[in-house]
Amino acid sequence: ACGEKSARMGGKGGGGEDAATVRYWDLDGSSPRHFDHHNLFSRFIILLSYKIRVRWSNTMTPRFAARTNLEEHLDPGMEGQDSSHVCLSGPSSAYVFQRATINKLPQELIAIIFRRCIDYARSVKVLIRLALVCRFWKAIVDQTPSFWMHIKAVDGLPQARHAITKTGESPIDLVLRLYDSVTVEEFLEVVGRKASHWRSVELAFEALPTSFGGLQTSACNSLEKLSLTWYDEDSRPPTSPLTLFDGAGAPTTLKNVFLSRIPVDLTPMRLSNLLSLELIDVPSVTMDDILLVLQNSPMLLTLHLEELGGLHVPDGSVGLPILLESLAQCTFHLSVPLIRFLLSAIKTPSLHQLELTCKLDGSIPTSPLFASPPTSFTPTLQRILSHAKHIKIRFGDGDIASITFGALVLTLDSPGPGGFQYLRGVLDSLMRHMGDRGKDLKVHLTLDAVDPAVEELQIFNRSPMVEQLTVYERFWADSIPTNVITALGIPIAAPHAWLFPDLEVIQWNMNIADVGGLEKALGMRYFQTEPTQEACANERQHPRLLKEIRFLSKHFKIMAPKDWKEILRRVHGLSRGARVFFRDFLLDFDTIVQ
Repeated sequence: ACGEKSARMGGKGGGGEDAATVRYWDLDGSSPRHFDHHNLFSRFIILLSYKIRVRWSNTMTPRFAARTNLEEHLDPGMEGQDSSHVCLSGPSSAYVFQRATINKLPQELIAIIFRRCIDYARSVKVLIRLALVCRFWKAIVDQTPSFWMHIKAVDGLPQARHAITKTGESPIDLVLRLYDSVTVEEFLEVVGRKASHWRSVELAFEALPTSFGGLQTSACNSLEKLSLTWYDEDSRPPTSPLTLFDGAGAPTTLKNVFLSRIPVDLTPMRLSNLLSLELIDVPSVTMDDILLVLQNSPMLLTLHLEELGGLHVPDGSVGLPILLESLAQCTFHLSVPLIRFLLSAIKTPSLHQLELTCKLDGSIPTSPLFASPPTSFTPTLQRILSHAKHIKIRFGDGDIASITFGALVLTLDSPGPGGFQYLRGVLDSLMRHMGDRGKDLKVHLTLDAVDPAVEELQIFNRSPMVEQLTVYERFWADSIPTNVITALGIPIAAPHAWLFPDLEVIQWNMNIADVGGLEKALGMRYFQTEPTQEACANERQHPRLLKEIRFLSKHFKIMAPKDWKEILRRVHGLSRGARVFFRDFLLDFDTIVQ
């Protein structure tokens, strides 16, 4: 940062400051800073650290002047004075910048260095500071339009107005975040003169704008990315949808579209050749709009559809499935009938991530999620399931249940009382798609601040069997999973004599002071069990011996009682020698716990 420069000299024994200083005012108008003449190169290092505030505080000695060939550039009239204290004049200050090592580099290389220094969160302000260092740097900054292509509302309208004049013919990226002190209307009006050069527009706001400036005109013909997010969930969207691009088709360059709660009319846009489509709670979207976009975007890579109230399953057949050869990630947060229809309407040979969230609202659907007769999606489903090494099932606070099966993540939102049974049915359907390849798979069951009844737990007492059990308690939740711990020590009816007979690992993320129930269950569970793993594997009436018990992972912050070592030693004995971990460290009871 550069600005006012002055020199103050004090005589010997006088009251003045016996040193020469060069003062530079900060850009924000704060008090002047003092800079060190010796550290020309250090100032460049500070620049690389995004600190464009050069600090000169020490005096300049004749030895330094001779070394830098600045003797002839000292202030006139300094002869006869103490040469240990000298002051740079205005021309000599410019000379320092001209002779600085960085300014000897080619201008293109300096531009590359500057680009690495730019903090793109506040790029315009950084560029203005760079331009104030010296005329040479200002010329580089002003003559490089690509420096100014990222314009953010957080920098303020004056900076945005200044940046738009420097962009030249470069494409422009516009960003307005939630809680920026600039409205959408003001921001788009300032940058509207270059609407034909807009490459991406990302707008997030709480108050719905009355106008979207250049987005509603045909001048915005180079747009590649459009992201509009309305965060005010309490306000109802307008009844009439928003029309973009003067009601004509969207630019052919548009490849990525993200809309959240913005009622945009997609029909006249005729979206095609998209790479990414994400629609969240857009009330104006219909199933015809979705199918038309999919048909016209065969190279689509990402598809995300969530909470679309205007979607309905069409009557009759829709014909052949739509081939999306490049689709890699697919996310549906919709009702079960809509998910079933969309999965049957597309063919995705390259899909490697499928996330489904079924909004049930307490009512279990009568039809299964995955259709029993094979569809065009069946080969893809079998392929993404085949990557599974184990199956993760989670029941969480807030009535949420989920299955992670290979590259499939399925979440049931508010399944209601029959959630366990419905999820078990979904799991059985997935296992049928796996065929013989799924016979060796095991389940990792997590109960996160939920306490299901024993009858609900018993539905997981058939293949695939539960191999790992994780229990959590949460300070904000009322339920603690104690029923499952008690049930581990109680024999049940056939086909297996114990709950989760293949259980090998328990992860305990609850208060260790409440581990008495686990001690009792282990004592009952392994009281008559032969102490060999082979015997337990062959004798199905006996449960398998535990291999590990893990207490309080590093990421689960809860205090342990003072006698935790003695408690874990007892657990180690009751489990017939299972490895016991505390905070993810294996305990050696011969040396640690006494």
